[in-house]
Amino acid sequence: MAALWAVNAIACVPVPRFGPASDARGWPVYLGSARHDISATETLAADPQPQWRAGAGRSVRGGVAIGTTVVAVGTSDRAVVLLDRASGQRLWRRSVRGTVAGGPLIAGARVFVATQAVPDGRVYALDLRTGKPSWTVSTAGVTAPLALADSLLIAVTDAGDVLALAAATGVQRWRRTIGRAARATPVPTADGIVVATLGDSLFLLDRETGAIHAQIATPGTVLGTPAWDGRRLVLGTAAGHLLAVSLPTLGVLWDRSVEDAVYGAVALQSDTAVALTSAGTLWFVPLDAPDAARHVALALPATAGPTPVADGVLVAGISGEVLLVNAANGAVRWRVQRRPPIEEPPLVRDGQLFLVSGGGMVEALR
Repeated sequence: MAALWAVNAIACVPVPRFGPASDARGWPVYLGSARHDISATETLAADPQPQWRAGAGRSVRGGVAIGTTVVAVGTSDRAVVLLDRASGQRLWRRSVRGTVAGGPLIAGARVFVATQAVPDGRVYALDLRTGKPSWTVSTAGVTAPLALADSLLIAVTDAGDVLALAAATGVQRWRRTIGRAARATPVPTADGIVVATLGDSLFLLDRETGAIHAQIATPGTVLGTPAWDGRRLVLGTAAGHLLAVSLPTLGVLWDRSVEDAVYGAVALQSDTAVALTSAGTLWFVPLDAPDAARHVALALPATAGPTPVADGVLVAGISGEVLLVNAANGAVRWRVQRRPPIEEPPLVRDGQLFLVSGGGMVEALR
């Protein structure tokens, strides 16, 4: 009997699973690229079918990080979860001391993520293989997604400080007080780090010291991460403006009304800015001819930004509906319905479409 009990006990021991030791391609930029066009060359089937669904937690916050073979997400129930891209199988789940509000980053052997202040705001560097912390840094809480600027990890705290941490060790390189928190990811550029705050301000900070080089007021609050094409920033505001800003002066190149709030990130599709308003109107604004803007009324209330793909634009609404829209004429190519709400943009990489839907569900379709 003792031998039988021992065999049964061994059979019940969970098999440990691990992520890869490192990921050279990874997901080092929130939403995949500075232009938010990581999916722009991807094509999708006319009727994409589910490959797998995986429950990650109570709800998933922030966009997914899509590595070469894994997907990382943060949850509202204080965890970071790593899933296998091929099967959706959970590889590890690591508890953290606070709600993850912004999506993680994957770079090399690390997963970087930050938590909000309650009960304990921290920035984490987790081992990609095991999920164990390589280092943690205490903060006043971080809601905006993190940004990597070469060897620096940039975080904007809810107390209104910008922190530059050494990505390898977590050692603080500089701290700059700007007075207000942020929801948009900081944007590293050749001219410095751009930060959009909840105080309707845009800052340009020195990459090496954090010194403020320029500051302007924005026509409304910027909630979605500005897109950067190497020449200009393009951003939307909660007051219904879409504008382009030059560096290093932060001069406004143009300011276009889009009639309703823009909550999600603007994306760039070739030479055109693509934005989705809260009322569900999809706007196409040529970067060099903003007066030639056109729009399509989809009547799909949304908080997520649009995702350009090779044959159109993917949009998702808080109702759980996902559409592929023809960029030329606004016709809907296909639609799928998922459990609401969908609050993060659909993303496509290597032919896989990733959705984050209600109830903490992560889904891959092809």
